[in-house]
Amino acid sequence: MGQDEFPLCGNGQAGMPILLKAWIPAFAGTTSIRQTGPEIQIEGFLPEQTDIKFMRRALELALQGRGSVSPNPRVGAVIVSPDGKVLGEGYHHKYGESHAEVEAIKACGGADTNGATIYVTLEPCCHRGKTPPCSQAVIKAGIKRIVIASDDPNPKVNGCGISDVRSAGLEVVSGVLEKEARYMNRGYFTLREKNRAWCSAKIALSIDGKMANLDGESKWITGPEARKYAHTLRADHDAIMVGGSTVWNDNPELTVRSVEGPDPVRLVLAPHRGIPVDSKIGTSLNDVPTVLFTSDDATPEGLDLPGLKVHRFQMDKNGRIDPVDILKTLPQYGILSVMIEGGSYVLSSFMDAGVIDELAIGTAPSVVGTGVSPFDKFDPVTWEKRPRFREGIVRKSGTDFITTYLREDSSFSLD
Repeated sequence: MGQDEFPLCGNGQAGMPILLKAWIPAFAGTTSIRQTGPEIQIEGFLPEQTDIKFMRRALELALQGRGSVSPNPRVGAVIVSPDGKVLGEGYHHKYGESHAEVEAIKACGGADTNGATIYVTLEPCCHRGKTPPCSQAVIKAGIKRIVIASDDPNPKVNGCGISDVRSAGLEVVSGVLEKEARYMNRGYFTLREKNRAWCSAKIALSIDGKMANLDGESKWITGPEARKYAHTLRADHDAIMVGGSTVWNDNPELTVRSVEGPDPVRLVLAPHRGIPVDSKIGTSLNDVPTVLFTSDDATPEGLDLPGLKVHRFQMDKNGRIDPVDILKTLPQYGILSVMIEGGSYVLSSFMDAGVIDELAIGTAPSVVGTGVSPFDKFDPVTWEKRPRFREGIVRKSGTDFITTYLREDSSFSLD
């Protein structure tokens, strides 16, 4: 996996053998799975079908590193013996600690890995950073085949990990579930490709396109199921961003509650207003890392709150903090992905800057009437140049629908 380069941001059952034969529609054949304790033997799979199965498991493992590994990528690995037994699994737990390949090798517990296959979601690193090169660990383990989901765009890797293992005689298969692996690490890839953090926005709307009435009331537009999914989205991002008006009007907590997952770093974009001392954010600064983005010469409320980090920016010609500057600054805090949760000023400014990569819009079956729209402060230069997105996934959540969109020119896919 890729190199550690930035500071850390924030935060089978054993028993009787089981023989299961099942028809799996996605696979053209009967699958026989034998489990004895923690070992699983899979028979009847074509090689490419086996590769997909174990790579999916590696992706599941990689997700367990969310909230702890940024600005490193999330990486998982599975080692499988020539006869189909899972010998060891691992994932990158925390920035600065062992990478997924090494964790999987250690998990083998001394089992013979000669001739085994390792499935890893990202090309192994080939240089010494905070840890030794993973390509050499794989070679020394006697592994003879490596299946990789995606190349590593880090200039210090970028093909040399594959070259290392191939030169040592390993069979290399790449591109297995590549789209899924790239999307899982969209923040990491965006940093390498655009030199900034990935930016998404989560918006709850009525069917007439309003996210609040004119008095600012918005609790709650969507139902409990959709709000629970919003917490899943929070847990999948390194940071959440809101504007000062949202903090003052809604007094949000901005933590992960309805689901299991890490709390993201809280970012407050408030060049002038700051954070109320007695707000939920202001009184929990020792529990959740929080950064206030303000202007060079401003003295907003809460500036001296213990535990609050303050980052000052120069204001642009329009009297605002440039969204591009913000996204390029975030990796300094170990933040590779940020989700905007409001309000309309922040959403509009980031849309105007052309840096919203993804939209997650929850639509509820209610009508607000006269109210606040998410982008009512955004005015495209021309009709032809208005931002365009493509639909990725539509899911029903209780009585609401949640639609995820990617920018039309995005190199990522949700298909």
